[in-house]
Amino acid sequence: MNTRIENLNDLRLEISRLRLQRLEHENEFRQIPEKIKAKFHLPITIYNKAGDFLKSFIGAENDPAHKEERDWVTNIFRVGLPVFLNKYFFPSSGLFVKSIVAMVSQNAAKNVNKDSIAELIDKVTNWIKSPRPKKRKEPVLADYGIPPDSETY
Repeated sequence: MNTRIENLNDLRLEISRLRLQRLEHENEFRQIPEKIKAKFHLPITIYNKAGDFLKSFIGAENDPAHKEERDWVTNIFRVGLPVFLNKYFFPSSGLFVKSIVAMVSQNAAKNVNKDSIAELIDKVTNWIKSPRPKKRKEPVLADYGIPPDSETY
């Protein structure tokens, strides 16, 4: 790599060699992402096809209207509910039972959103704040067997 430059022609030759080397390196760097994409294209395609099949099998819809209904509470429940159920209710169960629980709980979590949580909290607070009729008990008089209006003095 250490070429001896003794005159102007050697310098021009070295500059052209370095430019050619730079173009080769740039071409190699452009091909790296394409090689990576080609390497992972088949697994990603299989994963996407399997995901689409499972979504259609479970009944999940890809409508944009359903995606708008999902808010942060729904997303937390879709992730947290299967983890909670598998950890506390099915800790020693197998992979099959845990996957069934995950699918069922994710479908159930679709019905939970921030509006339903707010509605539930409102109902609970109204129930707590609601005035309850206070029933006062009449004092029970002790009965000693002697009538109060008796003429015994």
